[in-house]
Amino acid sequence: MMTKIGAGGAGSSGGLVEYLEKENKLKPEQQAELWFSQNREQLAGHEVVAQIDHNKRNLGREDAKYYQVILAPSQAELAHIGSDSQQLQAFTRATMEQYAQNFGKGIESKDLVWFAKVEHSRSFDYTDRAVQLGEQPKGVAKTGDQTHIHVIVSRTENLREYAEGKKNELHERKNPYHLSPLTNHKATTKGAVMGGFERNSFSQRTEQSFDQAFNYERKLTESFRFLHCMKYGDEQAKGEMQRQATEQGQKRAQSHEPGQRVTLDQQPGKTLENEFADDLRAVLSKAYQQKDMDDLSTALATAQAERERQRVIEEQKAEEARKVALEATNLAEQEKIDRQLKIEQEPRNAPKLNQGLSR
Repeated sequence: MMTKIGAGGAGSSGGLVEYLEKENKLKPEQQAELWFSQNREQLAGHEVVAQIDHNKRNLGREDAKYYQVILAPSQAELAHIGSDSQQLQAFTRATMEQYAQNFGKGIESKDLVWFAKVEHSRSFDYTDRAVQLGEQPKGVAKTGDQTHIHVIVSRTENLREYAEGKKNELHERKNPYHLSPLTNHKATTKGAVMGGFERNSFSQRTEQSFDQAFNYERKLTESFRFLHCMKYGDEQAKGEMQRQATEQGQKRAQSHEPGQRVTLDQQPGKTLENEFADDLRAVLSKAYQQKDMDDLSTALATAQAERERQRVIEEQKAEEARKVALEATNLAEQEKIDRQLKIEQEPRNAPKLNQGLSR
């Protein structure tokens, strides 16, 4: 699950809304994916622009008036729900509840003004590493199921809800909240800014919303926690994360019931230890085919950590084998010495004993 928060827009949202309706213009023969919000569906673009642009107060000319949140499920996640638009809408509504709560101000999704739209294709643009390196031209469509959601959310809290709450004495604030998901504040309790926005936490809670809503069994290797650690963590943290991923793969393989799938011990040459490696190869293959350099660099870092783990394991095995061989050699040498002593002692004692008996 990729969760991305784009830079805010200081002017009208009209340009962005028009851009996000490009699929409707490119494929007019298909039913258009219209906009939806917390409690409404089938909204036209002009309604979105009107409500976003008019929901602002006490903001400067150059201040951001709205932000864009992009929710891009992986192809495995999309396959799990069949890329169903209705389920993606339900997931988006749950995510925007998490978005509101993540500010730490006691607000809910109803206290926001936001609109979302499902799209089914993506093209390479200047933000893709492959385009920046000149390996992929801009504008080429990405392969596979690229269904994702764009959300436009007003920076100012819902003015209608704010006025209603003030009228009913539900709060005493003189001004509505200005909510920026790009703030550097994270759960602050002192100073001019209270609360904040923890972006890593939001990404993790977005994953959890998807998993809980659709009973999705997420592998550790496809989680935000794993990928973030592989990209930013130190070597010790990466090694520990690799160990956990391998253990999870073993438990998942052991938990499958007979008949549900071919178990590892029924597959020639398949072991519990290399299931993680198979998953990693699949990630590398997908990243290479799509020329997604961020995913590819993350996967390569994961591969390097896995190779290091395997090297340590092989060294440990070799050391154990050396110790066993040394013990066996020492034991054989000791037995040889014992036999030699016994042979040397018997011939000297036997003649003396015979001579004494003959007399």
